[in-house]
Amino acid sequence: MLAATHPENDQRLHVLRSFDVLDTAPEKAYDDITQLTAELCEAPICMVTLVEEDRQWFKSTVGLGRLCETPLEQSLCTHAVAQDSYLEIEDTLLDERSKDNPLCHGNPPIRFYAGAILRTFDGWPLGTLCVLDVKPRKLTALQKRVLQVNAKSVTQLLELTRALIKETKSSAHLSVASVPTEYAALYKKVSARYATLTPREKEVVDLIASDTGILSSKEIARHLGISHRTVDHHRASIMKKMKVDSVAELIAVILKSGILQPTG
Repeated sequence: MLAATHPENDQRLHVLRSFDVLDTAPEKAYDDITQLTAELCEAPICMVTLVEEDRQWFKSTVGLGRLCETPLEQSLCTHAVAQDSYLEIEDTLLDERSKDNPLCHGNPPIRFYAGAILRTFDGWPLGTLCVLDVKPRKLTALQKRVLQVNAKSVTQLLELTRALIKETKSSAHLSVASVPTEYAALYKKVSARYATLTPREKEVVDLIASDTGILSSKEIARHLGISHRTVDHHRASIMKKMKVDSVAELIAVILKSGILQPTG
């Protein structure tokens, strides 16, 4: 069985590796998400999967014991990543993408799959939050929504961890005594940059920095009633004025400075 491949896989892999998360230890924050997702989707198996060049690695699992990775040839998540969208296979033995997968003929067999994309703030699919079952079925509309929302939560964890690590490294030279002064200086600097934003740009920043999961250009556009191209224009202007290189860095700087607080 040949694994499906994303059309820009080399760049996607470069982005994935920039998170430095592969082969790291389990973390409760991720385990809480997979456990809750499994319960709400009534699925015996749930995973946070990251699709590498020749394997899919699991950051968190429910129902797989100590298994932490599988060869890419046995991955159903590669199909979701390749098409860069939510994927649900109601019966794996009846679907061309999965009917020859050895895991679908195992003991017990994987007969159902649903995966929501872990998409970075910049739009790259890293892997999935997925649920599997040993019998054919389909998710309810609510369960599908749970899977998609929780996938965004996983992505936020990955993005914010990377951004905060970057911020920590950049300020590692500071002494303990200088921290209050540094935070005051950071607040002043970020506030001055924030003040240069237009009212609409501030609305975009407020949405990005909130914990409501409104992150993509299309979601922000829908929320504000403008086109996603206009949102992309605002994002570019915001990055330039705030002097950051990514959305993740923007969130980290804003939250660390304290000029805005996340809202639900």
